Amino acid sequence: MLTIPAVLDEQVKARPDQPLVYILDRPITYRTLQDHSFSAAGSFAAAGLHPGDRVAIFMATCEEWLTGWFGAARLGAVTVPVNTAYRGDFLAAQLRDSRASAVITDADLVDRVFAIAGEVPGLRLVFVRGGPVGETAPAGLAVLSTDALLDGDRTPRPIAPESGRSRWNQPAAIFFTSGTTGRSKGAVATHHYLMTAAATMVDCWELQPGEVVYAPLPLFHLSAIGSVLGPMLAGGTGVLERAFSVNATWDQVRRYRASGIALAGAMVSMLWNLPPDGRDADLPIRFLSAAPVPKEIYHAIEERYRCQIVTVYGLSEAFPLAYAGVSDDNPPGASGRFNPNFDVRIVDDEDNEVAAEVAGEVVCRPRRSHVMFEGYDGRADATLDQLRNLWFHTGDLGRVDAAGNFYYADRKKDAMRRRGENISSFEVEHALVRHPDVVEVAAIGVPSELGEDDVMVLIVPSPGSNIDLKAFMDFCCERLPYFAVPRYVEITDDLPKNAVGRVLKHVLRERGVTNAAWDREQAGYVVTR
Repeated sequence: MLTIPAVLDEQVKARPDQPLVYILDRPITYRTLQDHSFSAAGSFAAAGLHPGDRVAIFMATCEEWLTGWFGAARLGAVTVPVNTAYRGDFLAAQLRDSRASAVITDADLVDRVFAIAGEVPGLRLVFVRGGPVGETAPAGLAVLSTDALLDGDRTPRPIAPESGRSRWNQPAAIFFTSGTTGRSKGAVATHHYLMTAAATMVDCWELQPGEVVYAPLPLFHLSAIGSVLGPMLAGGTGVLERAFSVNATWDQVRRYRASGIALAGAMVSMLWNLPPDGRDADLPIRFLSAAPVPKEIYHAIEERYRCQIVTVYGLSEAFPLAYAGVSDDNPPGASGRFNPNFDVRIVDDEDNEVAAEVAGEVVCRPRRSHVMFEGYDGRADATLDQLRNLWFHTGDLGRVDAAGNFYYADRKKDAMRRRGENISSFEVEHALVRHPDVVEVAAIGVPSELGEDDVMVLIVPSPGSNIDLKAFMDFCCERLPYFAVPRYVEITDDLPKNAVGRVLKHVLRERGVTNAAWDREQAGYVVTR
């Protein structure tokens, strides 16, 4: 029964001066993070925040990210990680739906927060990192420097049931999932869920005290389980980057003598496409943890880098549901075997379990307390909708072979995934239909040469309009996160629909990219972050 602060405190006793993480090559020791978490908890309390309040973190990977996260955990507040690419409706929806009382952000992002602050009832406090505020704050919003987080009362705060702070079964974070027929939903994760998931990854990696994991992954994703919480639980060290660099990755792995590397999405293919290097076989890593890994190059990766692939399958609501560790003989293309913390089945549309090798929907339920999400924050109806017949329905398709290996097959939902980022087709469409010359929009994922999806939108223009596609892309860039900006745009007279008017996206996906589609990459249109 674990909490984030309790694990940190226990590790400080054994290794106070060992780096827990490196961020941008700056070491942060176990003792330093503990000290900063006490201070931040004191600062939050002095600013009027209480256990259970929601603190959104909307900033690039940095030391203050961890200070805010662990300080909120120490207080008993709930952290809401927010993707730094968000703006406008995307940002407002997550702050509003999570009922955020405070936001920690960067100076170059704070204007986005101010722009939508009026749409977020209850938001009253903003901590800004990195210089003066660019605009005058909206009325009723207190703005402080993140330096104030280190000026708080550093008196150790007890972690006990009677304190109301950081209990193992209390919410620790809210992770927003991709919306399909509505806005993204906030999955509530307890301390115990996050630390149990971290323990599973430590077991998969067989991570030992003092070992280093190189993880060029953003902190606002569930990947923080592997980049921070896993190394902390094992007494190891995580190395974080602000952005993934293909050309710098292996040099950093060598520099830190990393025992393993944690990657996401297309990163594996990008590294594989680098020219062979005579030093590839001499890399210090013994494991490469990633999902998905193309089965065509699975064993070739292990041979080239002299390492073992660790692969997992899971989602924000239940992670991981399946995994293959360093000592497992995993068939290429499989995601391992089911996690014993969960009862997992493959079922048909009537929730009947299907036979081996037959594809169906993945459903699950926990075998232990608080090892998966607690439900969607403020969305009891959405939670119950997913918990049909006492099983959580993932919306994903998969199959199990006769030996018990799980293979992910496809998504039943319309969400897309590009470069490791989940994208809601609903939210893309909601943003783009606001274009004055657009009547209807359908967003779909089409196969990318790097794996996962590229985003394609089909637009029905208003009568008599003449849409300039480069100007339309400018419109997209102003309203969408960079990773959700469509690569392909096709103008069409109508969209295929069923009898009740719902767009038949499976028809569009089967048709894919046609000669009528405009490709921004071929056109030389560059999307900046």
